[in-house]
Amino acid sequence: MKRKYLSLILLAAAALLWIFKDYTYGVSFIMCLGAIGCAGLALMLRLSLPFRNPRLQRAARRLLSFLLVLLLLGGVSFVWIEGLILHSAGGRPCEDADLLVVLGAGLNGSTPSAVLTSRLQATLDYLTRHPDAIAILTGGQGSNEDCTEASAMARWLTDRGVEPSRLILEEQAHNTAQNIKYSVALMADHGLEDRTVMVVSNEFHLYRAQKIFARYGRTVCSLPAPTPRIGLVPLNSFVREYCSIVVMYAKDLLGYDE
Repeated sequence: MKRKYLSLILLAAAALLWIFKDYTYGVSFIMCLGAIGCAGLALMLRLSLPFRNPRLQRAARRLLSFLLVLLLLGGVSFVWIEGLILHSAGGRPCEDADLLVVLGAGLNGSTPSAVLTSRLQATLDYLTRHPDAIAILTGGQGSNEDCTEASAMARWLTDRGVEPSRLILEEQAHNTAQNIKYSVALMADHGLEDRTVMVVSNEFHLYRAQKIFARYGRTVCSLPAPTPRIGLVPLNSFVREYCSIVVMYAKDLLGYDE
Protein backbone atom coordinates (compact mmCIF):
# COMPACT_ATOMS: atom_id res chain seq x y z
CA MET A 1 0.00 0.00 0.00
CA LYS A 2 2.90 2.36 0.68
CA ARG A 3 3.99 2.12 -2.96
CA LYS A 4 0.43 2.89 -4.06
CA TYR A 5 0.30 6.07 -1.96
CA LEU A 6 3.79 7.06 -3.07
CA SER A 7 2.75 6.73 -6.72
CA LEU A 8 -0.19 9.08 -6.04
CA ILE A 9 2.13 11.60 -4.38
CA LEU A 10 4.45 11.45 -7.40
CA LEU A 11 1.53 12.03 -9.76
CA ALA A 12 0.47 15.05 -7.70
CA ALA A 13 4.04 16.39 -7.80
CA ALA A 14 4.15 15.89 -11.58
CA ALA A 15 0.92 17.86 -11.95
CA LEU A 16 2.18 20.74 -9.79
CA LEU A 17 5.50 20.95 -11.63
CA TRP A 18 3.71 21.01 -14.98
CA ILE A 19 1.21 23.68 -13.86
CA PHE A 20 3.84 26.03 -12.45
CA LYS A 21 6.54 25.54 -15.12
CA ASP A 22 5.54 28.73 -16.95
CA TYR A 23 5.74 30.85 -13.80
CA THR A 24 9.44 30.39 -13.17
CA TYR A 25 12.51 32.06 -14.66
CA GLY A 26 15.20 29.96 -16.24
CA VAL A 27 14.12 26.55 -14.91
CA SER A 28 11.02 25.76 -16.97
CA PHE A 29 12.76 22.93 -18.83
CA ILE A 30 13.94 21.28 -15.61
CA MET A 31 10.40 21.54 -14.25
CA CYS A 32 9.00 19.89 -17.40
CA LEU A 33 11.60 17.14 -17.11
CA GLY A 34 10.83 16.79 -13.41
CA ALA A 35 7.12 16.43 -14.15
CA ILE A 36 7.81 13.72 -16.73
CA GLY A 37 10.21 11.99 -14.33
CA CYS A 38 7.70 11.98 -11.46
CA ALA A 39 4.99 10.62 -13.75
CA GLY A 40 7.39 7.95 -15.01
CA LEU A 41 8.34 6.88 -11.49
CA ALA A 42 4.67 6.73 -10.53
CA LEU A 43 4.03 4.45 -13.51
CA MET A 44 6.97 2.22 -12.57
CA LEU A 45 5.72 1.95 -8.99
CA ARG A 46 2.26 1.03 -10.22
CA LEU A 47 3.71 -1.63 -12.50
CA SER A 48 5.61 -3.12 -9.58
CA LEU A 49 2.37 -3.68 -7.66
CA PRO A 50 0.62 -7.07 -7.99
CA PHE A 51 -2.14 -7.52 -10.57
CA ARG A 52 -4.97 -9.99 -10.09
CA ASN A 53 -4.92 -11.03 -13.74
CA PRO A 54 -1.80 -13.18 -14.47
CA ARG A 55 -1.58 -11.88 -18.05
CA LEU A 56 -1.62 -8.29 -16.84
CA GLN A 57 1.01 -9.19 -14.26
CA ARG A 58 3.34 -10.58 -16.96
CA ALA A 59 2.73 -7.59 -19.23
CA ALA A 60 3.43 -5.21 -16.35
CA ARG A 61 6.72 -6.94 -15.55
CA ARG A 62 7.84 -6.77 -19.17
CA LEU A 63 6.95 -3.09 -19.42
CA LEU A 64 8.73 -2.38 -16.13
CA SER A 65 11.86 -4.17 -17.40
CA PHE A 66 11.72 -2.15 -20.62
CA LEU A 67 11.42 1.12 -18.68
CA LEU A 68 14.35 0.18 -16.45
CA VAL A 69 16.52 -0.52 -19.52
CA LEU A 70 15.51 2.86 -20.99
CA LEU A 71 16.40 4.53 -17.69
CA LEU A 72 19.82 2.87 -17.68
CA LEU A 73 20.52 3.85 -21.29
CA GLY A 74 19.37 7.39 -20.56
CA GLY A 75 21.75 7.65 -17.63
CA VAL A 76 24.73 6.39 -19.65
CA SER A 77 23.96 8.69 -22.58
CA PHE A 78 23.52 11.66 -20.23
CA VAL A 79 26.99 11.20 -18.72
CA TRP A 80 28.57 10.71 -22.16
CA ILE A 81 26.90 13.71 -23.83
CA GLU A 82 27.42 16.05 -20.87
CA GLY A 83 31.08 15.08 -21.05
CA LEU A 84 31.17 16.20 -24.69
CA ILE A 85 29.40 19.46 -23.81
CA LEU A 86 31.81 20.22 -20.97
CA HIS A 87 34.83 19.33 -23.12
CA SER A 88 33.75 21.97 -25.67
CA ALA A 89 32.65 24.55 -23.10
CA GLY A 90 35.96 26.41 -23.20
CA GLY A 91 35.54 26.96 -26.94
CA ARG A 92 38.26 27.40 -29.52
CA PRO A 93 38.65 31.18 -29.68
CA CYS A 94 40.98 32.72 -32.25
CA GLU A 95 42.19 36.28 -32.68
CA ASP A 96 42.25 36.24 -36.48
CA ALA A 97 38.52 35.65 -37.08
CA ASP A 98 37.05 38.37 -39.27
CA LEU A 99 33.47 37.07 -39.29
CA LEU A 100 31.43 36.26 -36.19
CA VAL A 101 28.21 34.25 -36.27
CA VAL A 102 26.23 35.15 -33.17
CA LEU A 103 23.51 32.62 -32.36
CA GLY A 104 20.20 33.98 -31.13
CA ALA A 105 18.43 33.23 -27.86
CA GLY A 106 15.22 34.30 -26.17
CA LEU A 107 13.94 37.84 -25.72
CA ASN A 108 11.86 39.33 -22.95
CA GLY A 109 9.54 41.25 -25.24
CA SER A 110 12.20 43.07 -27.25
CA THR A 111 14.94 42.98 -24.58
CA PRO A 112 17.66 40.31 -24.80
CA SER A 113 17.48 37.70 -22.05
CA ALA A 114 20.40 37.21 -19.67
CA VAL A 115 21.67 34.32 -21.84
CA LEU A 116 21.54 36.42 -25.02
CA THR A 117 23.04 39.46 -23.30
CA SER A 118 26.04 37.34 -22.33
CA ARG A 119 26.54 36.40 -26.01
CA LEU A 120 26.20 40.03 -27.06
CA GLN A 121 28.75 41.23 -24.51
CA ALA A 122 31.28 38.69 -25.80
CA THR A 123 30.53 39.87 -29.34
CA LEU A 124 30.90 43.54 -28.41
CA ASP A 125 34.25 42.90 -26.72
CA TYR A 126 35.59 41.09 -29.79
CA LEU A 127 34.30 43.64 -32.32
CA THR A 128 35.80 46.45 -30.24
CA ARG A 129 39.22 44.77 -30.30
CA HIS A 130 38.93 43.92 -34.03
CA PRO A 131 37.53 46.95 -35.90
CA ASP A 132 37.69 45.17 -39.28
CA ALA A 133 35.58 42.20 -38.15
CA ILE A 134 31.88 41.92 -39.00
CA ALA A 135 29.10 39.82 -37.50
CA ILE A 136 26.08 37.85 -38.69
CA LEU A 137 23.32 38.09 -36.09
CA THR A 138 20.91 35.22 -36.46
CA GLY A 139 17.48 34.64 -34.92
CA GLY A 140 13.85 35.00 -35.96
CA GLN A 141 10.83 36.09 -33.94
CA GLY A 142 9.33 33.71 -31.39
CA SER A 143 5.65 33.56 -30.53
CA ASN A 144 6.17 35.50 -27.28
CA GLU A 145 8.68 38.01 -28.66
CA ASP A 146 7.96 41.54 -29.92
CA CYS A 147 10.61 41.53 -32.66
CA THR A 148 13.17 39.25 -34.24
CA GLU A 149 16.10 38.22 -32.08
CA ALA A 150 18.50 39.46 -34.78
CA SER A 151 17.00 42.97 -34.76
CA ALA A 152 17.11 43.14 -30.95
CA MET A 153 20.74 42.02 -31.04
CA ALA A 154 21.58 44.67 -33.65
CA ARG A 155 19.91 47.38 -31.56
CA TRP A 156 21.84 46.30 -28.44
CA LEU A 157 25.17 46.44 -30.28
CA THR A 158 24.56 49.71 -32.15
CA ASP A 159 23.44 51.37 -28.91
CA ARG A 160 26.94 50.57 -27.64
CA GLY A 161 28.79 52.02 -30.60
CA VAL A 162 29.00 49.24 -33.20
CA GLU A 163 28.46 50.56 -36.73
CA PRO A 164 25.34 49.09 -38.40
CA SER A 165 27.43 48.46 -41.54
CA ARG A 166 29.36 45.79 -39.59
CA LEU A 167 26.21 43.77 -38.87
CA ILE A 168 24.35 41.38 -41.16
CA LEU A 169 20.93 40.27 -39.93
CA GLU A 170 19.42 36.82 -40.46
CA GLU A 171 15.81 37.00 -39.23
CA GLN A 172 14.18 33.72 -40.33
CA ALA A 173 15.75 31.04 -38.12
CA HIS A 174 13.80 29.43 -35.27
CA ASN A 175 16.38 26.94 -33.94
CA THR A 176 20.13 26.38 -33.86
CA ALA A 177 20.21 24.25 -37.01
CA GLN A 178 18.41 26.99 -38.95
CA ASN A 179 20.62 29.69 -37.38
CA ILE A 180 23.65 28.04 -38.90
CA LYS A 181 22.04 26.88 -42.16
CA TYR A 182 20.79 30.36 -43.01
CA SER A 183 24.01 32.02 -41.85
CA VAL A 184 26.05 29.81 -44.19
CA ALA A 185 23.69 30.83 -47.01
CA LEU A 186 24.22 34.52 -46.12
CA MET A 187 27.98 34.01 -46.29
CA ALA A 188 27.57 32.83 -49.88
CA ASP A 189 25.22 35.70 -50.73
CA HIS A 190 27.68 38.29 -49.40
CA GLY A 191 30.84 36.65 -50.75
CA LEU A 192 32.14 35.82 -47.28
CA GLU A 193 32.99 32.14 -47.79
CA ASP A 194 36.75 32.78 -47.44
CA ARG A 195 36.46 34.55 -44.10
CA THR A 196 37.73 33.00 -40.88
CA VAL A 197 34.53 32.29 -38.96
CA MET A 198 34.01 32.22 -35.20
CA VAL A 199 30.67 31.20 -33.72
CA VAL A 200 29.59 33.03 -30.56
CA SER A 201 27.33 31.36 -28.01
CA ASN A 202 27.18 30.24 -24.41
CA GLU A 203 29.48 27.52 -23.11
CA PHE A 204 26.84 24.79 -23.12
CA HIS A 205 25.92 25.48 -26.75
CA LEU A 206 29.29 25.27 -28.48
CA TYR A 207 29.55 21.50 -28.99
CA ARG A 208 26.29 21.36 -30.94
CA ALA A 209 27.04 24.54 -32.89
CA GLN A 210 30.40 23.22 -34.09
CA LYS A 211 28.84 19.87 -35.06
CA ILE A 212 26.20 21.60 -37.18
CA PHE A 213 28.76 23.84 -38.89
CA ALA A 214 30.69 20.68 -39.78
CA ARG A 215 27.68 19.50 -41.83
CA TYR A 216 28.44 22.34 -44.24
CA GLY A 217 32.14 21.54 -44.38
CA ARG A 218 33.02 24.44 -42.09
CA THR A 219 35.53 24.09 -39.27
CA VAL A 220 34.95 27.17 -37.15
CA CYS A 221 36.51 28.81 -34.15
CA SER A 222 34.21 29.27 -31.16
CA LEU A 223 33.95 32.08 -28.63
CA PRO A 224 32.35 31.04 -25.32
CA ALA A 225 30.07 33.48 -23.54
CA PRO A 226 29.62 32.81 -19.81
CA THR A 227 26.37 31.12 -18.84
CA PRO A 228 24.53 33.51 -16.47
CA ARG A 229 24.89 32.34 -12.86
CA ILE A 230 21.29 33.09 -11.98
CA GLY A 231 19.62 30.51 -9.77
CA LEU A 232 19.28 27.20 -11.61
CA VAL A 233 19.80 28.72 -15.09
CA PRO A 234 23.16 26.90 -15.63
CA LEU A 235 21.69 23.53 -14.63
CA ASN A 236 18.60 24.14 -16.76
CA SER A 237 20.77 25.10 -19.74
CA PHE A 238 23.11 22.11 -19.59
CA VAL A 239 20.29 19.59 -19.07
CA ARG A 240 18.24 21.11 -21.87
CA GLU A 241 21.25 20.99 -24.17
CA TYR A 242 21.61 17.26 -23.53
CA CYS A 243 18.07 16.74 -24.83
CA SER A 244 18.73 19.00 -27.83
CA ILE A 245 21.80 16.96 -28.77
CA VAL A 246 19.86 13.70 -28.47
CA VAL A 247 17.22 15.17 -30.83
CA MET A 248 19.97 16.36 -33.20
CA TYR A 249 21.50 12.88 -33.44
CA ALA A 250 18.04 11.30 -33.84
CA LYS A 251 17.26 13.64 -36.73
CA ASP A 252 20.62 12.86 -38.33
CA LEU A 253 19.91 9.14 -38.00
CA LEU A 254 16.49 9.58 -39.65
CA GLY A 255 17.90 11.83 -42.38
CA TYR A 256 15.72 14.76 -41.32
CA ASP A 257 16.83 18.11 -42.73
CA GLU A 258 15.67 21.22 -40.85
